[in-house]
Amino acid sequence: MRYKAITTISFNFDSDEPPGKAMEYARKKLSEILDDHPQGEDFSSYSAQLNLVRLKDKHKLKRIGEFPVEEVLPYITTEDIRRIYTVNGKDYPVRMNSDRYFVFLKSLKCCACGIEGTRMMLELNPGDDTPHFNLYAEDSGRLVLMTKDHIIAKSRGGENSLNNYQSMCAVCNNLKANHNLSIEAVRELREVYDNNAKLPKRDLKKLINNRRQALDGFS
Repeated sequence: MRYKAITTISFNFDSDEPPGKAMEYARKKLSEILDDHPQGEDFSSYSAQLNLVRLKDKHKLKRIGEFPVEEVLPYITTEDIRRIYTVNGKDYPVRMNSDRYFVFLKSLKCCACGIEGTRMMLELNPGDDTPHFNLYAEDSGRLVLMTKDHIIAKSRGGENSLNNYQSMCAVCNNLKANHNLSIEAVRELREVYDNNAKLPKRDLKKLINNRRQALDGFS
């Protein structure tokens, strides 16, 4: 009996070269893969079809520089004005009336886990013309984004007002999602998350979802 085995080999790579040159590199890479086989095995009947697909460029948040918190928060204002911050000799106008800044002015700490934001990063979102400041805390050597959380979720009728905002780290905010959870409930979720961080993502997500539903005041 005769059989035909069909396999697919795909690999991504970055290149500044035009498609023709990129295809040459891809062919060379594929040849190296096919040539890497056990000694004595006949691969003369093997064939391969190669197609080159242009992937969309990934637009990442651009980090411009870092400033002390005391060089940012004292200058927030309700007026629509921009303050100039200079990095490596280049001036960047930054809007200083963001609601997030007023929330951080009330508290730099996550209202759930207590982690404190200490680092102000001047960053530029893809597609934006001007940068903004993001506040980060440090946890075990990694940066954790501090966010503006709605105390009562917008999906539950919560308003976009300073009275309905609180500082919360991105980890706790993601755990809370749009559920109507007390601070104590978010803390409990964070404990479940931290204690089970080594679980497969799928299992951890299921565990969190089940516990969150049980804690949701509207469930």
